[in-house]
Amino acid sequence: MSGLLPPLISRTSTVHNHSCVCPDALDRCGRYDLLLDFPGLHLVSVTKGCAGLVLEVESCDPVTGCPGCGVIATGHSRMVVEVIDAPWSGRPVRIRWRKRRWIRHQDVCEVATFVEQDPEVCARRELLSTRVIRWAIGQLRYEAATIRGPARQLGTTWNTVWSQVQPVLAQAAKDPSRFEGVQVLGVDEHIWHHRDPRRRGPKEHTGMVDLTRRPHPTARLLDLVPARSGTVYRDWLDERGE
Repeated sequence: MSGLLPPLISRTSTVHNHSCVCPDALDRCGRYDLLLDFPGLHLVSVTKGCAGLVLEVESCDPVTGCPGCGVIATGHSRMVVEVIDAPWSGRPVRIRWRKRRWIRHQDVCEVATFVEQDPEVCARRELLSTRVIRWAIGQLRYEAATIRGPARQLGTTWNTVWSQVQPVLAQAAKDPSRFEGVQVLGVDEHIWHHRDPRRRGPKEHTGMVDLTRRPHPTARLLDLVPARSGTVYRDWLDERGE
């Protein structure tokens, strides 16, 4: 990939992306957008920065609806927002998203101007793309990585990664469907830390693990609850039901 991308970006496009409303004069190429793999966004340029690759992207929608009243708004200007994306060719990636600022001329609601948003690319005012959050969770689940590992590969801090990965994991933990298909259940005790429990909480925990054989050989942690006893295990099973 590292040897393929710069030549593609530097030479003139010959295959236009006719699935969007951009005129051919803008020289949009579907091959570039395929490498980017963010529907609705075009890859404008790729440069090599201090922290890795910098991908400049933008959308091409000429009009959009006001989020307050739905009245058609037109493009007014652009603002650049930098988002951390998944590594590319082993290098950290930053996406410089040239977001369109929209303006609504009709006085229908309180919203006069607003900035382009796409939750499939990145949540509002967040630093990590949705793609890199999925990638980081995959590293934790299947590659025995800690938060420090993905943070190092992304060229960012532990807090930046965990602050956006933790809410997604917490939401998944509340989903009862994660217990479906469990045929073999493992249980083990775990010492969480060696500090004063009054400052760090309980030391001992009981872990429940899905050991069901699947195409992927990695066991799946289902839950980790404080204390270490048969009563804790029994209570956890009773909460799950049949």
